[in-house]
Amino acid sequence: MHRAQAPSGRFRVLLRLATAVIGRLAGQVDRIAMAVVVFALLSGSAGYTLVQQQPISNVAAGTLVPTGGDGGQAVTSMAATAAADAPSLRVARVAPYLEAVEPKTSGIPANAAIVMTFSQAMNRPSVEMSFAIQPKVEGRFVWRDDFTLRFEAFKLGYSTTYQVEVRGRSHRGVPLSGSRWWSFSTAARPPNVLAPGRAAINVPILTYHYIRVNPDRNDRLGFALSVTPADFAAQMDWLARNGYHPITTEDLYAYLKGARGLPGKPVILTFDDGYSDFYTTALPILMSHDFTAEEYVVAGFVGQPGYMTAAQVREADRSGIEIGSHTVSHVNLATASLGAVRAQLSESKAFLEQLIGHPVVSFCYPSGKFNASVASQVAAAGYHDATTTWFGYSHMLGDRYVWTRLRVSGGEPLDQVAAAVRSAS
Repeated sequence: MHRAQAPSGRFRVLLRLATAVIGRLAGQVDRIAMAVVVFALLSGSAGYTLVQQQPISNVAAGTLVPTGGDGGQAVTSMAATAAADAPSLRVARVAPYLEAVEPKTSGIPANAAIVMTFSQAMNRPSVEMSFAIQPKVEGRFVWRDDFTLRFEAFKLGYSTTYQVEVRGRSHRGVPLSGSRWWSFSTAARPPNVLAPGRAAINVPILTYHYIRVNPDRNDRLGFALSVTPADFAAQMDWLARNGYHPITTEDLYAYLKGARGLPGKPVILTFDDGYSDFYTTALPILMSHDFTAEEYVVAGFVGQPGYMTAAQVREADRSGIEIGSHTVSHVNLATASLGAVRAQLSESKAFLEQLIGHPVVSFCYPSGKFNASVASQVAAAGYHDATTTWFGYSHMLGDRYVWTRLRVSGGEPLDQVAAAVRSAS
C-alpha cells in the first residue's frame, strides 16, 4: 500500500498563484458581464450603445510577478492569454431620428396639426428653433412630452403644398439624423356656387357674446348673453352637418360689389366685445370645424381682465377670424358728440390695424345704438360695413352700414336656433 506523496513546496506556491489568477480572472468576467447588462439597459433611453474594440495587447495584460522557474512563466502566460481574449468596451452615442410624422398625404384639412414623434427625448428649444415650413405659416408649438411635438398652424391655406423640415438635438446633445423633411397638400376650399351680381341676398348673421357657463346665478343679463360651450359646439356641429359655410362680412361686401362669389348656404358668425372666452373656448371649436367668424373688439378693453390680450387678438386674426372694430370704450354713439364719435371710430381702427398689421374694415355699433349721422361717420372713417342689433337677414350693398342680425341668447334649444337659421337662408 502506497502513501500519497505530499506536494512539494514549489508546487504549493504555484497552486496558490494559479488559484489567485483564476479568481481574479473570474471576477473580471463577472464585472464585464455586469457592465454589458447595465449599458444594454441604458443605451435605449440615454442614446448610447456598446461597441467591441480589438483585444488589448499581451504586454499590457502581463500583470503577475513570476516566482521564478518555468512554472511562474506558465502562470503569467496563462493570465496574459485570458486577458488578451477579453473584449474592451467603449461607449458610442446613438443619434435620434423621426419615428413618425403627420400629415404627409394630400387632401389635408386646413385646420390640421403637424405632429412629429422622435425616437429619443429631445431638447425642445433646439427643435422649435430648427422647425421650418414653406410656404411660411404662423402657429404654436405644443409638446405632449419630450418625444412628441405638435405644430398647430393658425391657418393653413387651401389647395397648397407645404414642405416641412425639422432638426434639433436630443437631451444628450446628439443631432437628429436620417430623413428630416416631408411634404403634404391641403384640400380645396368649398367651391363658390353663388355667382356675384345679385342686388340682395339672404344670409343669417348670428350674434354671440359670451361662450361660457355664467358664473353668477343672479346675473340675468349675463345669462341672456351667455351660450354654454356645449350648446355652442352643438350649434356648430349642426351647421357643419347641414352644409352651411361660415363667411365674413367682408366676404358679403365683396359679393354684393360683384367682386367674387360665395359658397352655398353662407352664414356669418359674429361675436361682440372681444371677451377672453372667444379665444379660450369659441376659437378652438370654430377651428375644429374649419369655420371662420367675425370678432368685434373694443380697442380700449384689450388686455383688461375678462378680455382678450393683444397676442390673442393677433392669433385670432391669423386663424382666419375677421377682426372688426367695436369703438374704443363701448360708448353710446347715438348720444356722443361728433368729435367723440369720430375719435371712437378712427382711434379704434388705427389701434387694431397696428395690432394685426392690415386694414380693419368692419364695424359694430355698441349695444346697437346709432343714428344716421353716426352711420355716415362710419362710412367716412373707411369702414366697408357695420352691423346693428336690428332683426333681419336680407342684405344689400346700399344698406351695408345697417346690416341686421339674428341674436343667439343663452338657453335656446338647438332646434330653435336651427329653425331660425333655416328661415333666414
